[in-house]
Amino acid sequence: MSEPRTVWVTGAASGMGASHARRFGALGDRVACWDRDADGVEAVAAEICSTGGEALPLKCDLRNWEEVAAAADLAEDSLGPPSVVVANAGIILSGEPIEDLDPGEWRRVVDVNLTGAFHTAKAAVPQLRRAAPATLIMIASICGLTTSAGFGAYNASKHGVIGLMRTLANELGSDDITVNAICPGWVRTPMLDASVADADAEGSDLGEFTSMSIIERLVEPEEVTDAVIWLASPGARMVTGVALPVDGGLMEKRAWP
Repeated sequence: MSEPRTVWVTGAASGMGASHARRFGALGDRVACWDRDADGVEAVAAEICSTGGEALPLKCDLRNWEEVAAAADLAEDSLGPPSVVVANAGIILSGEPIEDLDPGEWRRVVDVNLTGAFHTAKAAVPQLRRAAPATLIMIASICGLTTSAGFGAYNASKHGVIGLMRTLANELGSDDITVNAICPGWVRTPMLDASVADADAEGSDLGEFTSMSIIERLVEPEEVTDAVIWLASPGARMVTGVALPVDGGLMEKRAWP
């Protein structure tokens, strides 16, 4: 059995982030669970600990650099430097065309999705160097690889996350740190509810979403976690600078209608 690692997961209170945190905990790793939702992140950390794992809940607004820096110091003091960081936190909000998009909503999405990823990486890099070999995994989206009308702030922020990932891969390769992004399609998470509502669809009728993919169903959070675990494994040590779709073939179907 491999030695326990320290792992950070942001956005760990629900959805994909909670799935990632639980899986690393089940593998015996020490998990720092980051989220603005104090109750949610404490519940996930408590669940990991209840099954014999070790987890630290960190209430943190990733938009605020001072909070991120303080949480990073606390995580290192409590668990040691991370050898795996999963920058997962993100929001989507509504899908107005650009001309109707409120500037405040634009800033909110970009601040959480892109600035939050930047703050996470900035805080993590010195610690990743101390723990190397190490890996940084950013959860982007297929909306960072392609786009359509609406959701301009989300699309732009996720394109930015992929650009940030590629920059970091070039900057950190010589330090034995791999950096990659995972680009999920439609995932069965609470965040999907916002997109369903924006499309004026019934929550029970997801055909508009599932029909976009070759495999006509939603991606389960645990299936994104499978990709995270692989990228964090020794078997992926020569994989860096990659934006990996986990989308049931949505990108392929979009390219070849």
